[in-house]
Amino acid sequence: MRTSKLFLILAVLMITSLSFWYFKDFSATKAEEISTDAIAIRVMPNSEHFSPLRWYRANVKNQGTPQNLTVDGYEAVRDGRTVYVNAANLAGGAFFTNIYLMSYSQEAQKATEDIFGQLLDHWKFNINLSRGDKTNARIDTKRLADLSEMNLALTNYKNQHNGQVPALESGSYVAGKSISKWPSWQATLGAQLGINLPFDPTNQLADCPGYADKATCWDQNNKTFYFNFSDNKSDAKAIANSAVYWYADGAFHVNLKTDY
Repeated sequence: MRTSKLFLILAVLMITSLSFWYFKDFSATKAEEISTDAIAIRVMPNSEHFSPLRWYRANVKNQGTPQNLTVDGYEAVRDGRTVYVNAANLAGGAFFTNIYLMSYSQEAQKATEDIFGQLLDHWKFNINLSRGDKTNARIDTKRLADLSEMNLALTNYKNQHNGQVPALESGSYVAGKSISKWPSWQATLGAQLGINLPFDPTNQLADCPGYADKATCWDQNNKTFYFNFSDNKSDAKAIANSAVYWYADGAFHVNLKTDY
């Protein structure tokens, strides 16, 4: 809550500053004409780590046709006068995501719309983080949103198949398993789920030996995969040390860089 209040205060200051810059040459009469316009910012919790589009679909009553965009490197959607940004917040050793909404009043003056556009162009998040930490926060926000989408697809599949999950008995290098670097990721697993599965933003396996394929780390001669399907990062051969998504034992997994 403290972070949200601080953000709102900063937003008010930004609006005031830009308003002064934009209207400094206008007459007092013109300033009065636009005094009823408003630009508002709200911060909503996103505990499910939904993408902005998924959050919009789940929470906005009167829906239009939102358009995808990016705000300070974070995924966002815009529907008319409102922009929804899914951004990370790191505070007190915790990592969480919020949906940040910015909108302007109906029938606003063009000058207000212009100020809104300027605010949107200069909207910054995570100003307390180093460049590297901010990059990791952005990427992990995308990974968590993708994980949420994959889990929703898996839940829908289970509901339609008496609680069963895709078995992947065939069509993948390893029965019951797949990673976002393998052909089976979309051709088999995605097809069974009925969606286009997302790929890790980096989508790169850690180094594997020369006898295995460099892209998939699959040893075609011995029919073995170099890495273990393990979450234990202390294991050098754990898939959790690679920047990929993976499916094993009926569950999706992602590798996060941000510790929380």
